[in-house]
Amino acid sequence: MPGVIESLSTINSLLRTGLAIVLVGLIGAGGWYGYRIHTEGDRALKQRDEQLASYRNELLAKQDLLDQQKLQLQERDTTIAEQEVALREKDERIQKLDMSLRLLKVNHRVGWLTVLEQDVDPATNRLYTVGQFVEVNDQGQPISAPKEFRVNGDVIYIDNWVVKFDDKYVEHAEIDRSTSLVLFRRIFGEDQTPNDGFPIDTVGARPKAYGSDNRVSDFEKRIWDEFWTIANDEAKAKELGIRAAHGEAPSMKLQKGKSYRVLLRASDGLSITPDSGPPPIPGEPPA
Repeated sequence: MPGVIESLSTINSLLRTGLAIVLVGLIGAGGWYGYRIHTEGDRALKQRDEQLASYRNELLAKQDLLDQQKLQLQERDTTIAEQEVALREKDERIQKLDMSLRLLKVNHRVGWLTVLEQDVDPATNRLYTVGQFVEVNDQGQPISAPKEFRVNGDVIYIDNWVVKFDDKYVEHAEIDRSTSLVLFRRIFGEDQTPNDGFPIDTVGARPKAYGSDNRVSDFEKRIWDEFWTIANDEAKAKELGIRAAHGEAPSMKLQKGKSYRVLLRASDGLSITPDSGPPPIPGEPPA
């Protein structure tokens, strides 16, 4: 009996040992499994974090690229806008230059000189010339009463005062200063003194070529009233936009049966040229 009890005790001890071994194995297996799960979870989390970081970097790179493209578009738009402004400015300058060139080339027909008679005076045996000067409009119609003159010889001088304005006023076609101004003083022959010449315009009155209104503007009045003062005073001339003010007396050798145009260029003085067209009808200007 004692042997049986001892055997049972041994078996019980073996069972407990085996159970303990199994229990330890199960605990170890569970711990390894838990460690494995934890490790794989960390690895998965790390992979996910790395993937998220990669996505984030990719998004940031795309955002940087988008920002660069936006900046390039803004710079392009700015460049286009600047180019449009530059083109408009160039176009305006071209138009102004074109206007300036056209104005500088414009000729204003301001007078017509016609030889009425040319012969030798039997009393003196000297050549004489009878002529007529009349101011005309752009259509060649008289705008003032004709002025007749007789000179010894065949060479006449047209004494005039001319005022030339700065080119910028001519370019912009500014009122009162868009073209040179001229005032005809007198016509005289080469054998006469200027004081013995035949008067044309009245100093202080508005020349008919600049309008039918006899009233002279304050601006024009100041110019003609102070002509020689302005001509000799650089500061006064600059104040009025005048680049030159002086007297001129272009001359022409007249031929029998010919007519001559007296022209004023916008930025220049007078010129006298022969004209093959018919002269204006002598007489009083049209009403």
